[in-house]
Amino acid sequence: MNRFLFLLLGLLAVLPAGAQVQGRSSGVIGSRDTVEIRVFREDDLTTQGQLSSSGTITMPLIGAVRLRGLSTDSAARVIEARLRDGYLVDPQVSVSIESRVRRVITVLGEVQNPGVFELSADRRLSLVEAIGMAGGMTRIANAKKVTLKRRGSAEPVRINVKDITSGRAKDLVLREGDIITVPEGLF
Repeated sequence: MNRFLFLLLGLLAVLPAGAQVQGRSSGVIGSRDTVEIRVFREDDLTTQGQLSSSGTITMPLIGAVRLRGLSTDSAARVIEARLRDGYLVDPQVSVSIESRVRRVITVLGEVQNPGVFELSADRRLSLVEAIGMAGGMTRIANAKKVTLKRRGSAEPVRINVKDITSGRAKDLVLREGDIITVPEGLF
């Protein structure tokens, strides 16, 4: 315990005067997340806001910057490069995620644990994986008549999960708002 305190005090001693240790959120930036962008010693360039539906945020001097799908570190490097291109000599940028918009899919019907499941911002989720997250199909499920309802589409798509698991068909990558329904198949 004493070592930890000694290390912490040593770290605080090397921080610049006035610096604060904050719990910022890092990771992959998702659609519609709220981010904060800080440029060291350039307070007028600090930008905070929600990404647009196209995954961009507008900053002073450089305009719209696409951040969706980038890690916070990668986003900082992209912004530094844009600022270095005619505006600042050696910009030092930090990007943090202030809040995330929850992206979900729903699995209903004959699965062990139907419900709403969150999509990870940094990973794609397939239909078969989503059914697995719901505990798999029950013994009375009809794997040949699973339906997928997508936002914006009028009719659900019928999917034969047995064809996917046997390799005869490709698995589908899910999108935000997808609803998977596994029907009963007693007869």
